[in-house]
Amino acid sequence: MARKLLIRTSQSPYHITGRSNNKEFFYVDLETLWEIFLQAMESAENLFSCDFHAFVLMSNHYHLLISTPLSNIDKVMEHIQREVAKKANRKSARINHFFGGPYKWSLIYEEPYYWNAVKYIFRNPVRAGLCSDVLEYKYSSLNARGDQKIEWKMATFFAIKQS
Repeated sequence: MARKLLIRTSQSPYHITGRSNNKEFFYVDLETLWEIFLQAMESAENLFSCDFHAFVLMSNHYHLLISTPLSNIDKVMEHIQREVAKKANRKSARINHFFGGPYKWSLIYEEPYYWNAVKYIFRNPVRAGLCSDVLEYKYSSLNARGDQKIEWKMATFFAIKQS
């Protein structure tokens, strides 16, 4: 089965998911991997002018809500996945695939869908039994610490679009 054709747009945000190789736990501890992801997203934000809305890192996958004002989701995700894989493989002294394949995406066309995606992303650790409240999960942009350089733009996409 062929991969679905990528739609590049600046008109709608994307819900992106990526999974580890063979659906196994990532072979880098989550604290280290969280920092690697944040560095990759920070550099993507600077290089490609993308906006990050929400992010959750799980033990074998991640969820990302992102918009691309320059319609360049392919370049953004290529950069993030490459940088994360390269740095995580270096940390773990491994050379094999880090991700289990290409990222998956869906476009978010309407504001109610956007808020459902946000809820789905942040509740993922609760559904997995890792915590009982979304505010307890450490590897979530909802609980972003002040020392992070990424500007999380949750709720701004549709507000800007309507003005």
